[in-house]
Amino acid sequence: MQSTKVLIVEDEWIVSRVISEELALLGYIVTGIATSDVAALASVRDQKPDIVLVDIVLKGSKSDGVSLAATLRQEFQLPVIFITAHTDDATLERAKNTEPFGYLVKPFNERDLRVALETALYKHKMEQQLAESEAFLSAILRSTSDAIIATDSITKVTYMNPAAEKLTGWNKAEALGQEITSLIQFEHEQSGESVENPVSVVLRSGQVAYLCSSTVLVDKVGLKKPVGDSASPLSKTPEAIDGVVLVISDISDRRKAETLTVERNAIQQALAQEMATSALKSQFMAMLSHEVRTPLTNILFSAEFLGRNDISSEKKLQRLEKIRQSVAKMTSMLEDILTLGKLEIGNLKCNPTLLNLESFCRDLIEETSDRQIQTSPDVEQPVLVFDFHGCQEARLDPKLLQHILSNLLSNAVKYSPHGGKIHLEVTCEPQESTATTSCVTFRVSDRGIGIPANELDTMFDLFQRATNTKKIAGSGLGLAICKRAVDIHGGQITVESQVDVGTTFTVTIDCQ
Repeated sequence: MQSTKVLIVEDEWIVSRVISEELALLGYIVTGIATSDVAALASVRDQKPDIVLVDIVLKGSKSDGVSLAATLRQEFQLPVIFITAHTDDATLERAKNTEPFGYLVKPFNERDLRVALETALYKHKMEQQLAESEAFLSAILRSTSDAIIATDSITKVTYMNPAAEKLTGWNKAEALGQEITSLIQFEHEQSGESVENPVSVVLRSGQVAYLCSSTVLVDKVGLKKPVGDSASPLSKTPEAIDGVVLVISDISDRRKAETLTVERNAIQQALAQEMATSALKSQFMAMLSHEVRTPLTNILFSAEFLGRNDISSEKKLQRLEKIRQSVAKMTSMLEDILTLGKLEIGNLKCNPTLLNLESFCRDLIEETSDRQIQTSPDVEQPVLVFDFHGCQEARLDPKLLQHILSNLLSNAVKYSPHGGKIHLEVTCEPQESTATTSCVTFRVSDRGIGIPANELDTMFDLFQRATNTKKIAGSGLGLAICKRAVDIHGGQITVESQVDVGTTFTVTIDCQ
């Protein structure tokens, strides 16, 4: 980031100066501030920036920011981030066609600017690497001695490399758009009988097709050439075949071509994984920044307040309680992060032991109640009700069960701001032949704010919080931890909810 150069194209002087100062604070080098398209192109040629921030609306320019972005993309291969306040749909559609690397909507803060720049630079880097890999692969296909021909789903030729031109006698211009079955025929070398074109076989079966070693290809002028041949389906989705790639070569050359295809897929998968990881990192940093700032502010303010001599002992005790609550909140969040880390890297294994379920659950309810009273002593607390049916003992992992039930109970308390009753119901299904428990079901129900129906499917995703919880502090980690702990235990978790009525989570674990 220290050497990254940024050009600002913005005709509002105050806005451009603010952006320039924020970029300097973030460690970027501002190569210049341009107020028109002409000035921007001159600056690009002279200063050679790494990325350009472009205002869509440029007053006094011959063209707007969208046209400028298209030029920067086509002629200079520069990543562009649009700066915009509001504009019409047609302009936004034009902006999308220039393939921008991000948008910054005015007004934006320093964090928005940093995230947009880092994401755009990372995406541009990955795009360059992918383009280089594809160019390298294309060069190999052009220079390889293997004959490679691609078709669409109706056997029409869409690609032919020089080796294929030489082998078949058809040049690329003649072959493109023609049906491959009319261009290339195969025969059995000994009998001279016609052999079905492998492209037709692939389109019919959906599987890779091979020709036996005693097959010959009949070229454009009728010459017969012994070949080894394979045809493979090309699919953008698992449900349909979009075309076929035909490779005519000896065994060693065919293996090289297959290796190149695998490497290309690996590059694309790695790019997708890196982009997903980058997005997850941004979400995590945003959550951490938001959730840590409030308790730290409370601690700092309370500490300064306690240093004064003009406050009563009662107010000092209140501030000390504020500090304790803030520390408890941060400690809980850090414990969640550490637990999630252990779950993600597989450090938490399922180690079931014989557990007294009734005693375990009663202790957990008491612990949850005490913790909630300590955290929010002045808030009306819901009543925790324990309903126990069936077995006394079951083989379960106490650590994983602690993570599952403590998160569900804590959430039920947190999202029941008006009190009420919270039920933890435990039922057991005994084995028929023995007294051992085969299955345990835990059900946590509340009468809190509920979850919108269209958000239930994503409730167990990392950092996912319901839209009606914005005024209630939370990290979006609890249910993700709960789901992973249930999965490790080989169980299932479901949720039913209705806004302003309540929520029920059901966890079923097989104890066999």
